[in-house]
Amino acid sequence: MTRYVHILLALVFVLVCVALMYSWSEQSRRTTSRFAGHLYHQRYEEAALMLLPPSSLEVDPDGTLILIDKNGNSTSIPKAKLPFMIGGHEVDGEHEFMMIALGPSTDGILHTPAVTLHLGIVGGEISIEGVED
Repeated sequence: MTRYVHILLALVFVLVCVALMYSWSEQSRRTTSRFAGHLYHQRYEEAALMLLPPSSLEVDPDGTLILIDKNGNSTSIPKAKLPFMIGGHEVDGEHEFMMIALGPSTDGILHTPAVTLHLGIVGGEISIEGVED
């Protein structure tokens, strides 16, 4: 009987380890999805709470979004360019994911260049790696 108890305990231990590894591997996907949803739906206060300092974002009274990246560089994005949409993962692996603000267009041609927000995940928080406009 003791042998079966040991086997059962070992099996339970292995299953718990597999469940923890799966949960850990899905954490970055859930964090990415939640942050992207906040930015897309312009819930900037919620998105700001997910940022790892010194990365930050603020909204001016006129609706301009001010982003500060991890190096302290500030970028202003006019309200007309918003919202940000998920852009995908970087191929070179430098950044975990990116978001893009396209702004107005006519017949699929943008009036102004798109703004690309490069983001990384550090310990469950989002870091603004850089902004291209």
